Amino acid sequence: TCDCPYFARIELLADELSQNLPHFTVTKIVKKPDEWEDFTKWVAKEHGWDVTDSPVVWRELVDQGGPGTLVGGSDEFQEYVAAYYKTYSSMKTKQMCDVSNDNTAFKAAEESEKRAAEPLRPSTILLIGANSPACMHLLPYLALHGLFGPDEVIQLDLFDDRDSELLSYMADSLLEMSCGMLADVRVVRDLVPSLKVAKQIVFLDVVPRIEIGHEDAPGSPTKTSDLTLDLRNFEPRDRWLRRRYLFFTSIGQLMRTNCSPNVRILVAGNPGLDNESAKFASPINFDVAVLHKMTSPRISTRQIVGLVGPIVQRVKASVAANLQVYTHDIVDVIVWGNVGSRTHIDLSHARVYRRWGMDVGLTAGPWFSSPVMQAIRSTEWLHEEMENEVFIKRSHAISRYNGLSHAQSIISFLRGWWTGDFVTKDQIISLVVASEDWYGVPKGIVFSFPVAPSTTPTWTVVEDIEISQTNASEIESCLQPRSLLSHEVSLTFQDVLEDWAIVDPGPLNAFIESKQSMLCAFVSFSV
Repeated sequence: TCDCPYFARIELLADELSQNLPHFTVTKIVKKPDEWEDFTKWVAKEHGWDVTDSPVVWRELVDQGGPGTLVGGSDEFQEYVAAYYKTYSSMKTKQMCDVSNDNTAFKAAEESEKRAAEPLRPSTILLIGANSPACMHLLPYLALHGLFGPDEVIQLDLFDDRDSELLSYMADSLLEMSCGMLADVRVVRDLVPSLKVAKQIVFLDVVPRIEIGHEDAPGSPTKTSDLTLDLRNFEPRDRWLRRRYLFFTSIGQLMRTNCSPNVRILVAGNPGLDNESAKFASPINFDVAVLHKMTSPRISTRQIVGLVGPIVQRVKASVAANLQVYTHDIVDVIVWGNVGSRTHIDLSHARVYRRWGMDVGLTAGPWFSSPVMQAIRSTEWLHEEMENEVFIKRSHAISRYNGLSHAQSIISFLRGWWTGDFVTKDQIISLVVASEDWYGVPKGIVFSFPVAPSTTPTWTVVEDIEISQTNASEIESCLQPRSLLSHEVSLTFQDVLEDWAIVDPGPLNAFIESKQSMLCAFVSFSV
């Protein structure tokens, strides 16, 4: 190895012999310390010699050919040279150490030059469902700024089974931009090569709900009209989920076979926060659950997460408007439940920064915050109007899905996940992950939880949040089927277990049995 003092001694001795003997040629194979074990395995395989210590010397008759002859280590080579050529080494220990230090520095410089001469190997980001409107806003940012750091260029692989001509146009446009962080853009038809090299995978709007009929609405709806989509014009939810199950199952099998165990996967879908797609937002929990099932155990379930950011941003905007502050002044909003269906907005830990006004008591600089629940001017708005404003009023004001806010949420999340550069001051963010018996949600059930911002591949759920009785009831309503609820629930929304029961009724049946057992035990105790 380059740092071996004994190699330094016999190296100079061999150099002396090669200068004085006409047919004595020296070939040096210098290895770094971390390469030595692999080199000894190569020696054992190639020559059949069991060597462990550095250095190792062998003799080959170049003109005659044939197998080499093992001389041995440093001592054996010096004895060999002394016996055949009457030549000795007079190097002192200090000289040996000095030469070994020089060899180490030279080897490091040589390796550095080799790396500098090699072309940069880009890291691959695979976007599945690249025809999504959010992708149009996401791609320019990634091309300009990258994702993994200032020195790591990226390659974008775009996959979608719809409108390949548009994808090709997008790829050509990105290459024309000459972005410094973009090495290449490819429109892929075969996912396997991309999955093998992907460092980050993002699922956008895939498997849209099929429209099976349409009745013309009276009048000409405007941007702010109350146009409600009739779900009778679209395929039933159970059929839609079965098609999604087949899609994510096939891709999940490919991922389990081809992806690196360190790959990170974000399911972003379509948040359904506009008038056009308000009633068929992507079932994020369901999609994440399928990927967990199909990629286990090769890929950790904590590396496959679902995006909640668009809903959180919408809630922040509504609360900020009520408090007359900027949206980014609202932090730590929690969204529980089944993203894309039944969810619960929790403001119990939310805080507001930079709030000013005649009705505000204590104020301070930008570092000061106060609880949102104390700052809300009207509890009536909070309990009766906020949810309607978030999911209905603001959605109806946006005629169709344009993906701008959605793309911003994806960018903010991915940048924070990889670099720790979280844009907001949030100490809590919401994310769809698999439960470990948190907050009454059975283990393995995919649910939107509050998590702590992290740059590690896995996420840590915040487990010490104090849950009020009202919030506990709302969280349970996001989980349990309508048949167990005492109050009337809109048939528009499905809970987590009902969605998953379409492909596997086991968790739902187990949950119902546990609830019935608890109820029977309570009745018996009361009697």
